[in-house]
Amino acid sequence: MIASYIWILFILPYVLGNTEKTMFLGPSPIDLKSSYPALDYSRLVPLTPDEFAVRTHLQAEFPNGESRHGKPSWLILHNLNEGQRYEVRICWAATQPTVFKLEAYELETVFSTPELTSELSAYASKLQANIEHNVAASLQPPGLGTEGSVLLLRIDAAADFYTTNRTLMKNVPPVFVDIILDPFILNVLPRSLLYTVSYIIVVTIVSWFAGKWISSWVCLITAEPTKRKYQ
Repeated sequence: MIASYIWILFILPYVLGNTEKTMFLGPSPIDLKSSYPALDYSRLVPLTPDEFAVRTHLQAEFPNGESRHGKPSWLILHNLNEGQRYEVRICWAATQPTVFKLEAYELETVFSTPELTSELSAYASKLQANIEHNVAASLQPPGLGTEGSVLLLRIDAAADFYTTNRTLMKNVPPVFVDIILDPFILNVLPRSLLYTVSYIIVVTIVSWFAGKWISSWVCLITAEPTKRKYQ
């Protein structure tokens, strides 16, 4: 058992090295059609509590004066519940060293900040030229409806490697990633861990009853020779 814990502690930093996440609460519902009509046609990759995962490529680049955190990509999170806690995780292979930064923005924040607005507009207009467009085009448009709880997710991808290959240093390859939206149950437990926790509880209960039965059986066996001895 101790060896298992040591092994888990040993590999934990490497596992976490391939996962980055951000947590947030679902915002209040807003009128989308009148306030942000362009979102329904932006072709941003959507994530919802039902369609909660997407596998795609994200463009990355080395940090520079214009983008300190790398190449930005945008997704849209909708059909959220107001006040519910959510977590977005991005997972990628260790063979593609990359530093990701995730930030979730309310629509009002994005459209009231000129830098974010121009960045989002430029990203949406270049989707057809980006590798992400192949995924976005295969999905249905967000279908935001007239009112809803919506956030915009910004993912910055910064290349984190060095090689003597000048071509690779100049043209960073896209990073293959999984992006997952994970709602929290009662704002405490991530939904993805529900089956794991349930399994642990069931195993614990069964182990307790099994241990109690085995203990009684062992006591019965050890008591039998003593009883015969005094008869």
